Amino acid sequence: MGSGKTINRPSVKHPSHNHPLRVFKSQEGDEIICSGCELDVTGKAYKCMKKDCNYFLHKSCFDLPGEINHKSHPDHPLTLLYSPPYGQSYGCTACGDSGSGFTYNCSECQYDVHVGCVFIPETMEREDHEHPLTLLYNTPCKGREDGLIFICDVCEEDMSEDLWVYYCKKCDYGTHVHSCAVSEDDKPKKDREEEGEPSSPASKMKSLMKAREEMAMMQLELDAMDAANSYVDSWGPRRRYYW
Repeated sequence: MGSGKTINRPSVKHPSHNHPLRVFKSQEGDEIICSGCELDVTGKAYKCMKKDCNYFLHKSCFDLPGEINHKSHPDHPLTLLYSPPYGQSYGCTACGDSGSGFTYNCSECQYDVHVGCVFIPETMEREDHEHPLTLLYNTPCKGREDGLIFICDVCEEDMSEDLWVYYCKKCDYGTHVHSCAVSEDDKPKKDREEEGEPSSPASKMKSLMKAREEMAMMQLELDAMDAANSYVDSWGPRRRYYW
């Protein structure tokens, strides 16, 4: 006869969720999304102990500081919010994509950054570019009176001037911070997508921007002749800018 003892699993509480959480170790092949950063759960995480409640948090998201000072927004601190401050979603200032999970927010300026964006490194390297890329908190075209628009050198999509960009000043080479910044191998992006290779958490944003990339490419084709005279000689002949 069994002893009838109940196994008490250690639990923790987090202010983002009403139910207790327990330690969870994801396995290869799991398709689980973190409720904080909205990226794939990998490694150590926490899971809601209530049956049928699919609430998961990376340990790194569980341990996020409640307030930070960030170089991208030096005038005010950013406060960690566990849900969108404007309803169902918010727009991330860094990458331009929407989010419905955690955000670092300045309520005074309505400034929001994904928790997966706010701690990205200040420099990174690509296999297809010879120099390190430096993180800028707006495109090099911000504030130009002639209306020039910065274009990502990887996807060739035009970028809002307030988006963050990984940039090489020497070559005037820049990319989106997520959708295009991570170079997994030397194959063209299109070939990798056709072969169905799994993406890293940082490159997961590609799927969110795919439709916008296709529309931007169509517009670029239509505007090709008008863009012929929009090169900026002082920055070198490699980049295309347009008004």
